[in-house]
Amino acid sequence: MRTKDDVKEKLILEKALSMISKIGLSGLKMSLLAKEVGVATGTIYIYFKDKKDLIDNLYVYLVKKETELSFENLPQDVPFEERFKAALSNYMSRVATNPEVQIFFEQYARSPYNEGENDTIIAEEDKALKPLYELIETGQAEGYLKKSSTTLILIMLCGAVGELSVQLHTLSPKEIEECIDMMWDAIAIH
Repeated sequence: MRTKDDVKEKLILEKALSMISKIGLSGLKMSLLAKEVGVATGTIYIYFKDKKDLIDNLYVYLVKKETELSFENLPQDVPFEERFKAALSNYMSRVATNPEVQIFFEQYARSPYNEGENDTIIAEEDKALKPLYELIETGQAEGYLKKSSTTLILIMLCGAVGELSVQLHTLSPKEIEECIDMMWDAIAIH
């Protein structure tokens, strides 16, 4: 059996993301993906057992990647509100410059690939989102954020960013800042 190459696996995931943003989840075919990557179709199956496995792994890969990038260079020695807003701003900037990620998240959330309980995916998603959960929990512990469920807060924020992503290309930096302030106001203790 051939060994997996991390660089090739990432290339497969990135090409799948690009294709999905153009042709949708249902349009993605393993043979087309293999052609796009420049490998034999069988090579894709070395990395992913089937299309569902590929889609699930792409989801986890993107959640992890987007969370890491949202927390990249996040200031630690500033007040909590500023740090929180910086994380939101980082994520919104990512969405604005990488719309295919939000397209994928929207399709995945409403697809049969996201139905049923998948403990492995849930565990990987929770692990990837840990920095965000910790940021929310820190804000709650320090009295900045409402004591709502961290999951509910996360759903509300991601939903808002998801809807805003459709308009981000037409919003000014001032309007984006206003949106971040509104999201903060929705979860902050006043």
